[in-house]
Amino acid sequence: MSGSPSGAKPSGATKVSRRAFLGGAAAGAAGAWALSHGLEQLGDDPAKPPQLYEYYLDNFWFEAADLEHQQIYAPLKGSHKADIVIVGGGFTGLSSAYHLSRRFPNKHIVLLEGACCGYGASGRNGGFCDAGFSGLMPWVDKVGPELGRKAFDASLYGIGHIKRLVAEHGVVCDFEENGVLEAAIDQEQAAQLEHQLQSYKSMGLNAALLQGKELEAEIRSPRYLAALKFPYGGILNPAKLARGIKPLVERAGVEVRERTLVMRVTPGKVHRVETEMGDISAPVLVLALNGYSPRLGFFRDRVLPLCSYVIATEPLTKAQWESIGWKGRQGLSDLRVLFDYQRPTADGRIVIGGSDAPYFAGDAPSSGNYRPALELLTRSLFTTFPQLEGLRIDHAWGGTMGFTMDFTPSVGVMGDHKNIFYGVAYNGEGVAFTQTAGRIICDLIAGEQSEFTELFVVNHKMPYLGPASLRIVFERLYRWYLMRNAGRTVR
Repeated sequence: MSGSPSGAKPSGATKVSRRAFLGGAAAGAAGAWALSHGLEQLGDDPAKPPQLYEYYLDNFWFEAADLEHQQIYAPLKGSHKADIVIVGGGFTGLSSAYHLSRRFPNKHIVLLEGACCGYGASGRNGGFCDAGFSGLMPWVDKVGPELGRKAFDASLYGIGHIKRLVAEHGVVCDFEENGVLEAAIDQEQAAQLEHQLQSYKSMGLNAALLQGKELEAEIRSPRYLAALKFPYGGILNPAKLARGIKPLVERAGVEVRERTLVMRVTPGKVHRVETEMGDISAPVLVLALNGYSPRLGFFRDRVLPLCSYVIATEPLTKAQWESIGWKGRQGLSDLRVLFDYQRPTADGRIVIGGSDAPYFAGDAPSSGNYRPALELLTRSLFTTFPQLEGLRIDHAWGGTMGFTMDFTPSVGVMGDHKNIFYGVAYNGEGVAFTQTAGRIICDLIAGEQSEFTELFVVNHKMPYLGPASLRIVFERLYRWYLMRNAGRTVR
């Protein structure tokens, strides 16, 4: 209040009449209303569907996993107790359950999922199984290649874990370890690829820069000037992976409750988790919610829910595949800020996502489909491969991701009693790293130090996002800046 103690009027201040005071108050109230109304109008996106409860999306991965005919478990009802409660049945929750059930076979572990395991971003993404994780390469630039290589090797645990799930446990998820192609669409991006190549080489990692005939031998597109071929990582069906891990954790003794929407979490020495139809208490809580975390009141000023959209084509003919090359079947992406990512499927389709990542006012999650983003994706597909013009789009869907201002995830422990464990904000690169995050969470609960608990993302302090009421303003301004200075998202 203007620096005057106890609200006293400073000497020399002019008296204010009641009429002037009331008039000023009314003007201030009107201004506040106008500002809030303006922000509300700014955040009102007519293209976004209403917030109806979505269960079955037009998601190709769900269809290929035959989710429609799978048993979805009964919700939690009544009052219960457990040793460990995991909130969230996506990759972080399932990976945590897998590792914890093997480390603590005698503990009662309960996993709660609002819809069905793999329902959120874990089952709706593009199906890239990336090496490394978001934020790794900027960190390498700061600390040097030696520490960077250690972090990269630790991150490879996630891919190795998926391979073990396939080989040792028979999880069928269409996993193909084909590596990735990162493409440049202009000279500035080609220079960025040169920098990435040198960074990889300094870490002792294999990579190759492709141009001209070498590039055409991998991918035939008039859009790309160069591409970095990186042999680490692969592609898979993420819904099949999530649904395949679920029975593994059940057989290990984890109690899985689907259709169990968590309404409130009351932290304490013993946490109380209230659901739509019951409640459960436990001394250890694992938060595995990623972009949904703010909905339960966690990381509200640190994690930004952004929405990503994906389409899947009809299967390509043999002639269509020959026209674009892509025999290596790598995951493919470009270096734009609003980039897109593409990959082939096991049955010969192309799945493409990205091109936009809208933020909806009030931290609202995705509602399945968002026509402007889907139209961008369709145009982007045919800009990349004009020889496929006319190819039918069979599926379109979306999902909610968790982002941070520094594009770096955080896995750690918090709370007054240091008994809330979490993995959050994978910034769109979580399929493989969530498997590592589950191992980190397990090691932290066990109180064991390892190469995983020493990763720089452990207890990483996520930057402040700014006032919640202004985020939609910042997002709109940032998007305007991108469009003005980098052209449309589809070039």
